[in-house]
Amino acid sequence: MEWGNAKKFVIILLVLINVVLAGLNYQQRQGNTMTAAQERAIFEVLSQNGITMYTDLLTEHSPMSRLAVEIPSYNKETLERLFFGSEKTTVTAKGDQTIYRGQDAMLVLKGACGYWEKGNIAMGKEGLTRGEAQRIAEKFMDGTEHFFGTYGEPIVIEEAEGFRVNFYGVYKRENVFSNYFSLLVTQDGIRKITFNYCPVRGYNGEKQDISYSDEALLTFMREWKKDETKKGEATIYRIELGYDQMESSSADMAVISLEPCYRIYLMDETEPYIVNAYTCQIVNK
Repeated sequence: MEWGNAKKFVIILLVLINVVLAGLNYQQRQGNTMTAAQERAIFEVLSQNGITMYTDLLTEHSPMSRLAVEIPSYNKETLERLFFGSEKTTVTAKGDQTIYRGQDAMLVLKGACGYWEKGNIAMGKEGLTRGEAQRIAEKFMDGTEHFFGTYGEPIVIEEAEGFRVNFYGVYKRENVFSNYFSLLVTQDGIRKITFNYCPVRGYNGEKQDISYSDEALLTFMREWKKDETKKGEATIYRIELGYDQMESSSADMAVISLEPCYRIYLMDETEPYIVNAYTCQIVNK
């Protein structure tokens, strides 16, 4: 009889604990979510300062850890398969650069950075559509996933020489902006590729609170208004949260610590404004 009562007591206690934990989780989610009043306020402030938002606000702001990445090591045969169609290359070292040369293409590596160019691809985009350029770039990226990891949806930018298609890394559904591929696609195919890649080791340290997206937008607004050449109006068409290498990080270290940040993209500007999500300060890249 006593054993039966003890089991009932344990079951009731576990139910109460689950109820309490569910309540705490709900409170935490509410505390990390932007309110409707905050959303209305930031839209109004931006509008009063000539800034229009053509994208949704990020409303969830859970605490985030830093992310640890490391300098990559490359295999010659893999690089030849990915960038030279398995053609054999000659390799030379020049300072801290390693240069791979094929018959028509060249790849230069320096630490985590890489630059590839194919000389027999004509510049220009005559007859090439945005969709076709994206498909060409995506086909190349599909062949790199096993070696360079996972990347998110492409950002396609029209330029005079062709279409630039940018991809940013993804780790456990979170953006890793410091890992990127930027491909220049012309009427004859891919002419140039610029990339930066560091394998992700995992999360590093305790989770910390981050600034809300409305705070990041206010920081951007103040920075934008400082530039006297940017009179008139601006349009924000994209805002993202992810990881990037901050100014305080050293690329010479074997392990690099990335911090969460917001990227705010304006129409008619190719480079985003970057706001450190921990400090809510502009990052000068």
